[in-house]
Amino acid sequence: MQQGYPYQQQQPQQQQQGGYNYQPQQPYPPQGYPQQVQQGYPPQYAQQQAYYSQQPGYQQQPQQGYQQHDSQQQFYPPPSHPPPSFNQATYPSSAPTPQSAPPLQHDYHAQAPHYNPAPDIQDIIKATKGFGTDEKTLIRVLAKKTPAELEILKPAFENVRGKSLRHVIDKETSGNLRDALLQIVAGPLGADVENAHRALDGAGTNEGMLNDVVLSRSNADLNTLKGIYRQRHSRPLEKDIADDLSMKTKTLFEIVLNASRMEEWIPVDPNKVNNDVQDLYHATQGRVGTDELLVCSILASRSDAHLRAVADQYYGRYSKKLVQVIDSEFSGHMKKALAYIVKCAVNRPTCYAEMLEDCMAGLGTKDILLIERVVRYHWDPAMLMHIKQAYKNVYGKDLISRVKGETSGDYERLMVAMLS
Repeated sequence: MQQGYPYQQQQPQQQQQGGYNYQPQQPYPPQGYPQQVQQGYPPQYAQQQAYYSQQPGYQQQPQQGYQQHDSQQQFYPPPSHPPPSFNQATYPSSAPTPQSAPPLQHDYHAQAPHYNPAPDIQDIIKATKGFGTDEKTLIRVLAKKTPAELEILKPAFENVRGKSLRHVIDKETSGNLRDALLQIVAGPLGADVENAHRALDGAGTNEGMLNDVVLSRSNADLNTLKGIYRQRHSRPLEKDIADDLSMKTKTLFEIVLNASRMEEWIPVDPNKVNNDVQDLYHATQGRVGTDELLVCSILASRSDAHLRAVADQYYGRYSKKLVQVIDSEFSGHMKKALAYIVKCAVNRPTCYAEMLEDCMAGLGTKDILLIERVVRYHWDPAMLMHIKQAYKNVYGKDLISRVKGETSGDYERLMVAMLS
C-alpha cells in the first residue's frame, strides 16, 4: 500500500478540534477492494486477490480500479471563530471516475516482481519440521510480507510441502501467536471475511470487530466482502448481521450494507452539506428526543469528504463537535458505530490510534481485537506511520512500547515486528 500514490496539494494548517490533534504531513493514500472482483466473484478469487488497499498503501501500482478515499484531514476553528466559508478545494476528491480508472492487474508476480518465495519456503519448512517449532523464524518470514507476496508464497509453499501454509501454521503454533499468523496468511480480504464471521459467531456480537470490518468502507469494499462471505459461508453477510443485531442498530447496518454510499469521486456539494448540517441539528440538539433514523441515514450514506465538510460546518455553526453530539444523543452499539464513521472521516489515523488504545486500556487486554487491528493496519505502512505519530500525540507515549507492555513472548515479538 505504499509506493507511487499521488498525494494531493496540502491545505494551510488551521487549529483543529481537541482530541484529533494530529495532521499527517501528507494526506495518506486511498483505500479499497479491487472493483473488478465485484462482478461475479470468480472462483479464482478464493486465492484472495490482495485488495492492496484495505487500508491505503500496499506496494502496488496506484489507482488500478480501486474505489479510493480522499482522506485528507480538516482542522476545526475554535468556537469563537465565525463559521468557516465553504471552499470546494478544502474537500477535494482524489479518486478517479469509474471511466478513468485503468483495469486491475491480477498477475501477482508482476505486482511483486523481485520476490522469490523459495528461500522463505525452505525457512518455514525448517522452522516447522521435527520436534518443536522455530517461532522466531516464522515471525521473521511472515510479519512483513505484502499481500502480493503472500499470494505468491502460499501456492508455491503448498506445491513444495504438499500442505497449505495455513494448515502448517495452525498445527505448529498456538494461542495469540497462531491467531495473528493465521490472519496474516489469510491476507486482507480473507482476514476481513474471517473476522466478520467471528464477530457474529456464537453468543453475542463482537461489536468492535464488526465495526472495523463493515463501517467506513467503500461500496466496492462492501460488495466484494459480501460476495466472498457468501461464497465461503453459503449465506449472505447481510442476513447474519441482521440476525445478530436489533432495532435501529440493525437498520444502520442495513443502510451501510446496501453499498449505496456517496462515492468519493463525487465533488462535495455545499448545498447538500448545509442541508445535512441543518438536518443533523434538528434531529439531535434542536429537538426533544433524537431522530435516530435520520442521523443514521445521513452518516451511513455520505462520503468521507462530505462528512468532513459536515463536521467542519456543524462545529463552526453550533460550537459543538459532531462526535460530542453522537455521544450525548446515542448509547450502546449505535453510539460506537456512528462515532466510528465520523471519526474515520474526520481523522482516520487518530481514530485508529484510539481503537488500538481501546484494546489495551483498563484491566486485561482485548487480544482478539488487538490482533485484528494490528494485522489490519500493518498492511499499510504509510497509514501505520501516521497512526504511530497520532498515538504519540494523543496519548503522549510510544505505540510500540505500549503494545510491548500488554503482550509477551512470541506474541509480543510478532506484534512489534508488524508495528515496526
